Amino acid sequence: MKFSRVYVEITNVCALKCSFCPSKSESKRMMDLALFEKIARELKGKTKEIALHVMGDPLLNKNLRAYLDTAAKFSHKVSLTTSGFYLRAHEKSTLLHEAVRQINISLNSFNKNAKKLSFEKYLEAVFELIDYKLIKDGGEFINLRLWNLDAKNSETAFNESVFRALYERYGVKIDQNSTRIAKKVLVHFDELFQWASLDAPVIENTKCYGLNAQIAILSDGRVTPCCFDYEAKILLGDANGESLGKILRRAAPMANALKNGIITEELCKRCSYRLRFKEI
Repeated sequence: MKFSRVYVEITNVCALKCSFCPSKSESKRMMDLALFEKIARELKGKTKEIALHVMGDPLLNKNLRAYLDTAAKFSHKVSLTTSGFYLRAHEKSTLLHEAVRQINISLNSFNKNAKKLSFEKYLEAVFELIDYKLIKDGGEFINLRLWNLDAKNSETAFNESVFRALYERYGVKIDQNSTRIAKKVLVHFDELFQWASLDAPVIENTKCYGLNAQIAILSDGRVTPCCFDYEAKILLGDANGESLGKILRRAAPMANALKNGIITEELCKRCSYRLRFKEI
């Protein structure tokens, strides 16, 4: 089995309270580097990419470079997804480490938090990273995410302020279509999504790529079918005491069921993200 992406949460801490994220009831954790190395070793050749997050912001792991070095040791490419608030917590050479395939910056996080940081200063840190990337001329992507589109166009004013700032800096006009503003630097739009919840209504059966295209490993080593199961409601095993191979072999019946559109788990039945795969 080879995955498109495996989510490995090196911290469950994000230090923000975005309205589009569920409240976090679990203790704050950083994944032990030795556990990450075990996981990286076992995943070698089994995934196209490792994403270093589920709920947390990987940039809040002060030892980020060591995790990236470890990923590179086992020939993994890595995706970093961050709110953008902590870009200056690391050297730019770390953020654009040789292991990094792409860094996704969720710009819409700024508009959903009360932080003692001006919009201009927030964006300046983003621009500094972009400018460094353009000088470095590496192969990694920087994706500026505005995943806040909704039927009410409630974020139009904020998005337009982002467009103006990008135009003033890079001379590229942007509307609500994904746009290239520089070499391998993109503004990416998508609809606001809802996290899966046992309190949500059951939806019709649609396709799901959990356990086939992806799995998630939480910061304490619990293995789950996908990145939406941030509390391991569907616990497949523990990477601390078992090999991933053994865990996945045990989960094979569920993987086959999902592959054939058979949704049995209650959390999966209530995951509205599956609706995005309805026409695929």
